[in-house]
Amino acid sequence: YLHTIYLGIRSRQSAENDRWRFYWRMVYEYADVSMLHLLATFLESAPQLVLQLCIIIQTHKLQAVQGITAAASLVSLAWALASYQKALRDSRDDKKPISYLAVIIQFCWHFFTIAARVVTFALFASVFQLYFGIFIVLHWCIMTFWIVHCETEFCITKWEEIVFDMVVGIIYIFSWFNVKEGRTRYRLFIYYFMILE
Repeated sequence: YLHTIYLGIRSRQSAENDRWRFYWRMVYEYADVSMLHLLATFLESAPQLVLQLCIIIQTHKLQAVQGITAAASLVSLAWALASYQKALRDSRDDKKPISYLAVIIQFCWHFFTIAARVVTFALFASVFQLYFGIFIVLHWCIMTFWIVHCETEFCITKWEEIVFDMVVGIIYIFSWFNVKEGRTRYRLFIYYFMILE
């Protein structure tokens, strides 16, 4: 974050010929920071949110702090996806930037999708603890194999790419996230079809 801010300041203070060089370095670095934030958010907040809701369901008690932290986690997850899409599109020369209205619509879409999935998982986990663990591991394996099959191109080596795909498989447990260039209509249909099953 600090280096991204530094590049932004340098682009503002530089002469016209260096301004764009610093600006584009800042935009690319911000897209990378957004990706890391997205991964960290889903690795931390998503499982914690399911656990919090499961505890609330089993104890039949909702304290104010629990409600606030659960809501903050849900907002954080939806915002991480929407802000990453904005940063990614801003870093591409061949794509038009996403408007702020579109970011708000994406945020709402991810918010309600993740909320539905998390509540479903919490209800399922509160009744079937062991089966929920088996289901999540199986779901993660299917999503990871599907992402590996898509042949993503984010990392330098094949092993790094597989580890990346495994982490993105965790995101796919909770929400759709585009990992491959090209048309997404059929992949989105397949994803929601698998989620519906």
